[in-house]
This record gives sequence, structure tokens and C-alpha cells, in this order.
Amino acid sequence: APPTPLPVLSSAQDAAVFDAIGAALTTASETGDPAELAPRLTGPALTLRTVELQVAAAVGNQDGLTELPTTVQSEILPTTQTWPRTSMAVSARPDDLGTERLFVLGQDSARAQYQLWAWIRLFPSITLPTFAAPSVGSEAVAPDDTSLLVTPADAVARYVDVLASREGSAYAADFAADPLRAAMADSFTKQTAIAAELAGTYTETYSAPEGALRSVRTADGGALVVAQIDSASTLTGEEGAIVSPAASQRALIGDTPDSNSVSWGRTIVVGIYVPPADGGETGLQAVGSEFLTTSASIP
Repeated sequence: APPTPLPVLSSAQDAAVFDAIGAALTTASETGDPAELAPRLTGPALTLRTVELQVAAAVGNQDGLTELPTTVQSEILPTTQTWPRTSMAVSARPDDLGTERLFVLGQDSARAQYQLWAWIRLFPSITLPTFAAPSVGSEAVAPDDTSLLVTPADAVARYVDVLASREGSAYAADFAADPLRAAMADSFTKQTAIAAELAGTYTETYSAPEGALRSVRTADGGALVVAQIDSASTLTGEEGAIVSPAASQRALIGDTPDSNSVSWGRTIVVGIYVPPADGGETGLQAVGSEFLTTSASIP
């Protein structure tokens, strides 16, 4: 049998990576300049933090910056011998006493730096699946891996359908209830009610960008999948109505005067545990999320 691959990143190297990510986050916050993030953030993490800084500049305070403690309490180190490589880590508890963050890191090539690709806030009372010890390491899982209950890509597609169709989705029963689903359903209900008051319409769509997911094997042979999901919403009132954007939307819109319509987009990151194909009664479970309005316009 071939030798079992060992971790390709040590705990000491991982700590140095997080120190560098923390330094980039601190410098960007102190200067208010999102360009300081680019060497160490990528993907949805870069999108989210860039917009948080833009909104902070527009509203005049940094209260909306997500606390990202780069001291970690557990590491999920990669064994992948080729590139790209994916590692994960769970943060220490934030000072605001919110839940821990799960960080997803990536290295695109042998000479590239590890970058923070995404973070999620773990849901309260959730128990993360167990991973191999850092000394053993955890393998990356391909989007089309068939050793699972469903492939990582299919798990994300089903979750997208649940967000879009709520309890009307054919996959609604595949997932345990979770706070992200509840928040999106609540938002849909509120926006639909506003549209009715304005004698108008509210539409929203959800989609998973191609390739925007990272998966790591769990100790039971399942996988933890972290994926980006985008949503697009438009609220339109009858002719002559005025739709006032929310403060977070206004910060992204700028000085365009209000009209009877506003459109906005969210960047959502979700973590989904997918059990192994022989996982018995265990179903799919979202374990944490992050979401933010990252674009807005007045048509």
C-alpha cells in the first residue's frame, strides 16, 4: 500500500500564516484601505471584508467589522500533495462573546502564500464533526466526490434550492433547520410584505458560483463543505412610490436619488456537513454561515 500522506503544513507554519492574516486585517482596519487585504485574503473573505470597510467609511464607524480572532483553538491541516491546497481552523472565542469562526485557507501554488478564502460564524449549540489530528492531517475532497451521501457540489445545489424555495423545496427535508435558512426566509417574508404595501413586487434568486466551494474530509469519512452562495433581490413599488434603501444599501449606492425600485446582492458563505454514503440516518447539516449585502443599486 502507498504510504499515508502526512500533513504538508505544520502547526508552527499554520500559526505563522494566521499571524500574517491577522496583520493584514489589522492594517486594513487601521488605514481603512481594503487594498491592504489582498496579499492575505481572497475569494468571499476578500469580498466581505472589502465591503465591510467600504460601509465603515461611509457610515463613519467600524462597528460593522466582523471580529476575526486569528488565534485558533483547533487546526485541520492538509495532506494534499498537489495544489491548490485547503486547510481549515476554528478560532478562539471572539471578544464579543459570539460564536467561534471557522476559517478556510487556501494555497494556489507551491510559491503562493496561504490566504484566507472564507470564514463562517458557527451556529450556536452546533457540534462540528471530528477531524483527524493535526499530526495526521485531513485530505481535501473533490466537488464531485461520490463517497458521500451526496457530492459536495450537489449538497450546495440542494441548499441553494432550499434557500430559494424554502419549505417548498424538494430538498427541504434533507437539511436540519438552521439559523441561515430562518434568516433568509424571514427576510423574504418581510420584503414581500413591504412590496404588498407599495402595490409592487419583490423578487429574489440564489446561485452558487462555479468552483466557489472547499471541502475537507471528516474523521467518519464524510466532509465539511464550505461554499459561497450569491443572492440577488429587487424590490419595486408602483409608479410614483419611493423605496428607501437600507443604510447598508445606501452606503453602497452612493448619491443616486431614491426611486420606486432598489436592487441588492448578498454574498453568503455556508458550511455544510455531508455524511459518508453509509452514514445511516444522518442527514445534511448546515453548521455555520456569514452573509452580507455586498452590492446595491437604484435602477
